[in-house]
Amino acid sequence: MINYLWLAVVMIGPVLLGAAIGYAILRQRRLSARERINSDAATHELYLNDENADTRPLGGRQ
Repeated sequence: MINYLWLAVVMIGPVLLGAAIGYAILRQRRLSARERINSDAATHELYLNDENADTRPLGGRQ
């Protein structure tokens, strides 16, 4: 009896894990162009306001 329980755990576990990963992938959505632009602008603003950040790649100070 214990062998059948172990078999069920070993077979059903990966199926459940795969289903959870598949569900998460299907629920993930991509940002629209406007959302991406807003996100980049907000990130740029945070870097410009951060006194300790190396913002040379963004045109800021070291």
